[in-house]
Amino acid sequence: METKARWLTDKYICLMLLYPLWTGLDGYGSITRPKFLFFAVVTGIWLAALLCCALFYRCRPSRPDAFRLCALGFMAAACLSAALSGCFRFCLLGSNRYDGLLTLLLYGGIALGVSRWGRFLERYVNLTALAAGLCALVCILQLCRVNVLGLFPEGLDFYDAGTRYSGEFLGTMGNTNVLAAYFCLAIPLLAVSALSSRPLRRVLLLLPAAACLAILIVIKAQSGLVGCLGCALVTIPYYVNYTGRRRAALALLGTFAGLGLLALGAIYFAPPASGTLWELSELLHGRAQDSFGSSRVAIWREALRLFAERPVFGGGPDTFGLRSGLDFTRYVEETGATLATHADNAHCEPLGYLVNLGVLGFAAYAALVFTALRRWLRGACPALGAGLVCYLIQSLFGLGLCLTAPIAWIYMGLICARNDLNSERSCVNGKIR
Repeated sequence: METKARWLTDKYICLMLLYPLWTGLDGYGSITRPKFLFFAVVTGIWLAALLCCALFYRCRPSRPDAFRLCALGFMAAACLSAALSGCFRFCLLGSNRYDGLLTLLLYGGIALGVSRWGRFLERYVNLTALAAGLCALVCILQLCRVNVLGLFPEGLDFYDAGTRYSGEFLGTMGNTNVLAAYFCLAIPLLAVSALSSRPLRRVLLLLPAAACLAILIVIKAQSGLVGCLGCALVTIPYYVNYTGRRRAALALLGTFAGLGLLALGAIYFAPPASGTLWELSELLHGRAQDSFGSSRVAIWREALRLFAERPVFGGGPDTFGLRSGLDFTRYVEETGATLATHADNAHCEPLGYLVNLGVLGFAAYAALVFTALRRWLRGACPALGAGLVCYLIQSLFGLGLCLTAPIAWIYMGLICARNDLNSERSCVNGKIR
């Protein structure tokens, strides 16, 4: 049973690491549905195969550790929230973002299965480099106005964003916020893995990582850039400490903290006239406007209002858009058209869980993340942990959709994996040490 379950889990992880390249056949006009179907079908088949193995070999369930207990608690909270929502049928799949109960239960299944039978292997880094590199190549071609794979409708490209259509789309992920979330998972994993790789492989890992970072800079994906910066500030001292230089790590932490305070002081007392840093200065002065952060402040205020209505159990999985009364309209002078959007996502993954699942679901998710980070800080899988940290920082401003979240749950499962191959031992670059 153990050997077959590990084999199945390995093949599942390999498929999911290539999952970002799947776009369906209809381009950006319908990219979420085929991605969700791929994720749901592949994950469902894997979980069903594990269950069949367990029944065939009459295996007794092992005693769950803290991470698996948190995953079970998250799944139970999601079920309870859906049952008490008053719109259970809607909660099963959710809105057109497919973040309903089924998706959340699949996340929990990933955490349980990967943490039980997964192990971090070198091929996972290679597959991530391949997928991220190809995705970056598609982005580069699209930025050069080449409609590769026919993802954009005829006559449109990336530069028509905000004028001829709402939102921004690029690469094989669709929405640039989702693309940034995926790059936040890939860049640190490749960069940290490259540190302990042979020279040729180091180049092959750093090339796609650098391309992904360059794309985030070119398209000004602020959530992704904040995630990468925050990850660097956390991961560099962590890795220095991991190599045994504790004093150097403490010195780096102190330096980063000092530079951060100086930067905040400069922004507070001498802000620029406009832009993101001006908005940050206004926030530091306690003057928040709904338009800040691409209207995220308005969305977060709406989310807190919805949370206050149903604080314990939440409104139900993926019901934010169903309950929200927040709409945005913008007149485009270039086309004479008025673009309208409805706020159907909290634009902050933890806040979304708080609104949709209530305090119980949010607490279970927070405990699960804390458990994974604690294992990472103890030395488990430095490269995966760096990617997870980057994703989590980005998720404070991100959408948290099933297009990227399953990979983050795989990361957490691998970090917390406990079996006879990597129990209580760290893994670097896919090799057990």
